[in-house]
Amino acid sequence: MVLIVSVRGKEGRRMICRKCGCLIERGAKTCMFCGEPAEAGKEDLITRAMGDVEGASRELPPLVPLAPLAPVPATREETITELRRLKKYFAQIDGTYDVLEDLWAKETAWKEPSLLHWLIGGGLGAALLYVLIGIHLPYAFLSLFFIVWGAITVMGYVRGGRSYEKGRLQYERDVRVLENEIRAYYNRADRCFLPLDYTGQAVLRELIEGLDSGMIASFEDYRINH
Repeated sequence: MVLIVSVRGKEGRRMICRKCGCLIERGAKTCMFCGEPAEAGKEDLITRAMGDVEGASRELPPLVPLAPLAPVPATREETITELRRLKKYFAQIDGTYDVLEDLWAKETAWKEPSLLHWLIGGGLGAALLYVLIGIHLPYAFLSLFFIVWGAITVMGYVRGGRSYEKGRLQYERDVRVLENEIRAYYNRADRCFLPLDYTGQAVLRELIEGLDSGMIASFEDYRINH
């Protein structure tokens, strides 16, 4: 039986048959392309060491649903008055918006560990060990350094993967908590006709100034153009 390794893609977690290299669905008993048997749900050692990420993802709290929008005020003057009231209300949570934007910006910093990098690093570590110790040992012991190379690579890659998954899941929880805090605060707003994306202080200030100066004809026109 060949080993089956798991990979994550846009469709979710799948497996790769090491005999023919084709993608197969997770939990498949055999490879549909070459017929190689595989135990249902079997995963490679690295995946098992990292843990079931999908199971951990299900622990995220559900996203708070948004309340329906109130009717838009009938006149421009009423709209400006309501916008000023809502601007003051949402200013109380403006700091939470900033924290959430900072978290979103940090998302690009999360990078999965590279097996190639650990192969190179493990090779350099084993080579250094060979230079320090190996030259004093018989040639027959050379194979031990390949074992050390493999051990450094696997252990480093697994530990890096576990650290990455743990940090990524904590990041997702932090984002979800802030999103729900903002959504719950948004739902408590009285007579709010603004979509959630329009409740930032910069947008509200632009709306008020534009309507007050006549540069924006109405709130509906602003939504169409933005």
